[in-house]
Amino acid sequence: MYDSLEPTIGIPPILKPSLSSSDEEVSDKKKSHKKRLKIWRFFSHYHHKKHPNKDTKQATCLLDEHIAKITTLNEYAKEHLAVNLEEEAFQSLLEANEWDMKKAIVDLEDYQEAAHGILRPLPKSETQLLGSENDKNTSCYIDSLLFAMYANMTTFDPLLTYDTTSDVVEKQKLQALLRLFVNTLRKGHLVKGDSVQWLRKVLQDCAWHGQNKDGVWTQEDASEFFMFLTETFDLPFIPFQIRLFHGANKDSDDDRVMTDRLLMLSLPDSDGRNKSVQLESVLINHFYNSMVTGVKRQIDYSAYAISPQSTSNYLMDDVPEEKKLKEKIRKDKERQNKEAKDHQEEVDVTAWQVLELLPFYSATNEQGTSIKTQAENSFPDSNMILPIVLKRYKYDKFGGCTKLHTQVEIPATVPFNEFVNQNADAPVCPTCNKQIEFVMRLRSAVCHIGSSPNSGHYIGFVRLGIEDESDWLKLDDMDVNQRVRTIKGKNSAEVFRELSKNSYILFYELDKTCGHPVDASIAAHTRLRDEKKALAEKEYFEQISPIDGNATNHHHHSHNSQYSNQKIKEQRNPACNLM
Repeated sequence: MYDSLEPTIGIPPILKPSLSSSDEEVSDKKKSHKKRLKIWRFFSHYHHKKHPNKDTKQATCLLDEHIAKITTLNEYAKEHLAVNLEEEAFQSLLEANEWDMKKAIVDLEDYQEAAHGILRPLPKSETQLLGSENDKNTSCYIDSLLFAMYANMTTFDPLLTYDTTSDVVEKQKLQALLRLFVNTLRKGHLVKGDSVQWLRKVLQDCAWHGQNKDGVWTQEDASEFFMFLTETFDLPFIPFQIRLFHGANKDSDDDRVMTDRLLMLSLPDSDGRNKSVQLESVLINHFYNSMVTGVKRQIDYSAYAISPQSTSNYLMDDVPEEKKLKEKIRKDKERQNKEAKDHQEEVDVTAWQVLELLPFYSATNEQGTSIKTQAENSFPDSNMILPIVLKRYKYDKFGGCTKLHTQVEIPATVPFNEFVNQNADAPVCPTCNKQIEFVMRLRSAVCHIGSSPNSGHYIGFVRLGIEDESDWLKLDDMDVNQRVRTIKGKNSAEVFRELSKNSYILFYELDKTCGHPVDASIAAHTRLRDEKKALAEKEYFEQISPIDGNATNHHHHSHNSQYSNQKIKEQRNPACNLM
């Protein structure tokens, strides 16, 4: 169960009027003020040079007007932001903005918001986003992922707003700097390279591998960076139900729940022929056509033994006493045969694996690890995002990496009802009183151009609506002339061509709203998927070996799983607002 923690948002306590002048409240105010001053040290401009060199001293003496600006900025911070820092910190802030007072004040206010846990709302439609500068030509994996997660989505906002424990200082630093990045982005300001560099330093302090052995900043895998962030800040788990079908004895592990924070999909190798595949087909193969080898299961050979038959002798018996004697002999012989043959042996079997999504967030994973940091209702099921990673790279035995040239047709909408567990409570439309179909709608994506996820270049795409003609935003932090470009809906084919070739991380939102009437294209996709699923099941059971005779029984009861509605409900995140 989550602790009831409210996100640290709103007016900073030190700016609120005091209700009492008691010594206790004054003491609390001093402690709070001290804590916030400590938080200010998280930002790069606080880390000024304590001992400037001779040239810096001379330049400072020559530019007396700069000293006046430092004094003015210091007074502004004390009066309007209740911030009291050394003058050198304000000097560093002004120098970073080429002594432009207005820009320095904007940065100061951005720092103030981030230090107090404030996260800006999504930008208005008229706000022109400027994106972020690339740091050392290797920070595009950071810029593109944060752009995809936060530029037009709020699902991941609670990761940056919940109260972290005060004893984990590095985690507090990272959370504050991520808020600064997101706030600057959403306000339509440019995230400068020095802010990105400082973020990278704090990431490294939190055990993120962002440098090589020589201390040089390196390009990293964006999917690994996503997993690092979500694990660090306790994103709830996405549960999947796994069913295994095989010919051995049924085991409790044949029907279980696993959790993850993203879905990794393997792609077929095109062998350099630029072969195309639909994302729906990849999903079907992952959810329904997976074969698992080396599964350890018990086999009961007595189930296949032929019991001795004595019916003919039984019918020939006319004397009751003789009949009883022979019946006893027959039963004794059967018992001896059973004791000799009735034993189990553990063997490796090949199993057919079926995967189904449980459409809610879970606070607990299959190892029993529980998330207790997030506030209640921080991750409602109605706002559920399923991150999908396309495994576009294959590795050889020497550690070399090769990119698969398989093109994946990425749809804006994916009918998802058949991928969702049928025992989970399905919402009902209050308008038509019919069961609502689950639909996945593409919200954003990260693309990678290059032969390895640790090299090349990352770019980000964000969809501004859910309609077919919705506009897109494209982030390319290497395009210094226009880092963020708007792509009109009528030109969205340009986006989907790029996604087909280079999409690496896809953020789909699970939509549970009812469409009236049902979209004909979605219905057609559903029928096609059902046909493929039925064909896959038929092919499997036709190929199953004689020893797999009880597999059909497994299949017959597949929708009457031991995970009944009640047990599935127990897997739900107790802190999530279940829809």
